[in-house]
Amino acid sequence: MKRKKKVVPLLMEGLILFITIAILLPVFYFVISAFKSREDILFYPLKMTVEMFTFDNFIIAFSKMKYFASVKNTAIITGVSLAFTVGLSSMAGFVIARVQARRFQISYSFLVALMVIPFIGCVIPLVIIMNRIGLYNHLWACILIQSSWNLPFATFLYTGFMKSLPGELEEAAMIDGCSLFKTYLRVFLPLQAPVTATCCIRCGIGVWNDYLVSSSFLNSAKSPTLMVSVKKFFGQYVNEYGQSFAAVVMCSIPIFLVFIFLQKYFIKGMAAGAVKG
Repeated sequence: MKRKKKVVPLLMEGLILFITIAILLPVFYFVISAFKSREDILFYPLKMTVEMFTFDNFIIAFSKMKYFASVKNTAIITGVSLAFTVGLSSMAGFVIARVQARRFQISYSFLVALMVIPFIGCVIPLVIIMNRIGLYNHLWACILIQSSWNLPFATFLYTGFMKSLPGELEEAAMIDGCSLFKTYLRVFLPLQAPVTATCCIRCGIGVWNDYLVSSSFLNSAKSPTLMVSVKKFFGQYVNEYGQSFAAVVMCSIPIFLVFIFLQKYFIKGMAAGAVKG
C-alpha cells in the first residue's frame, strides 16, 4: 500500500515532465533554427553546434520585415486598443457588479453571449463598414475592431473581480459623500492593478499576434505589422524557414519582456477574477 502511494506521485511527475517537454520542444526547435542556415535546419533539425551558429537570418529578417516600422504600428494598435478595452470594461464591470439593476444584468448577459461569435464571420461586414466610413487601410480600423472584440471578455474579467471585493468599501465611500463615479475612481480603480495586468496580458497577446485583422484592414506595404511581416518569408514556391524563425523570435521579445515584468500581477489577477461574489 505504501509502495502504491509512492508510485502514483512519481507517475504524475513523469507525466507532467513529458507534457512539459512536448510543449517546449517546438519552442526549442524554432529558437535554435533561427540561428542556423536553411541546409542545417533541414538536415539537422534538433542539433545545434558552434559551426552552425549564424546571425544572418536576423540581419535579413530585420531589413525585410521593416522591423521598427512594424513594431511601431503593432505597438500603437496594441496600446491604444488596450487603453479603450481596459477603460470601458473596467467601468462596465464596476457598474454591473456593484449596481443592482436589471438593465445592467441584461447587458452583461448580452456581452457574455458575444464571446462565442467567431470573428471570421464578421470580417466581410466590417470591411464594408470601415470602407464606407473612411477608416479602411488606417490604423484606427484595427484599433476600433480589436478594442471592441476584446471588450466582452475584459468586462467578464472585471465583473468577476469586482464581485469578489467586499461591499463595505462601497458603503464607506458613500458615507464619506462620494458619488458612484468617485467611488469607482478613488476606491475601486486603485484595487484593479492585478486584473488590469491580466487583461492587458491576455488581450494584449492576442492583439500583438494578430494576423487576420491587420491583413484584412491594412496595406502591408504602407502600414506593416509584425505578424503580416512574418508572412513575407512564406512564398508560393520557396519558404525561408530560418528567416521566418528569426522574425518570430524578434516578434516575441517585446511581449515576453512585458510578461516577465507583469507575471506576478497576472497570477493574482487570474485568481481574483475566478472568485464569484
